[in-house]
Amino acid sequence: MPIFKVIFVFLLVLLQACANPSIVNIKQDEASNIPSGAVIFVPRFEGNPNFVEESTDYFVSLLEAKLDNRIAQGSVLRHESTDIQSGANLAPEEVALELARVKGYDVLVMGKVTSHKTWGSLNGFSTIRIYDVRSGKRIANFHRPSGLLMAHSEHQCVMAAVKRTAEDATPLF
Repeated sequence: MPIFKVIFVFLLVLLQACANPSIVNIKQDEASNIPSGAVIFVPRFEGNPNFVEESTDYFVSLLEAKLDNRIAQGSVLRHESTDIQSGANLAPEEVALELARVKGYDVLVMGKVTSHKTWGSLNGFSTIRIYDVRSGKRIANFHRPSGLLMAHSEHQCVMAAVKRTAEDATPLF
């Protein structure tokens, strides 16, 4: 009988790991205004400092593999306080939009990556917000967990989540 309790707890933990919400929100009227051949600006993602550089590089490389658009990869948008380093919210959109306007970019993609680890589960999360630089309006936002049932590391989970948000964003361009 104890073996059944162990199996039940194990299955419960696996199911719990799958119960992370996804957000896919696209404003089709705004998305249709993206010009053909738009220049896409992707400043460095924010969030967990262990993953921000690699996740930005990975996101950009996934877009470059699928799109003919020019993609401009930027550095950090603001100096990193301890609040940002611990995974706080994205930089204010006004900061990123102003930089994108000055540089002449068409679309802004802001991202954030985080992870979660407990004794029973690992997960990574990627949040992407896409803006029309000219109007300043948000075109879309995506929040994706890794979608992995099993993983070996938080890094693996975060990169899987980044891949999901890149796949979400690609059809918009």
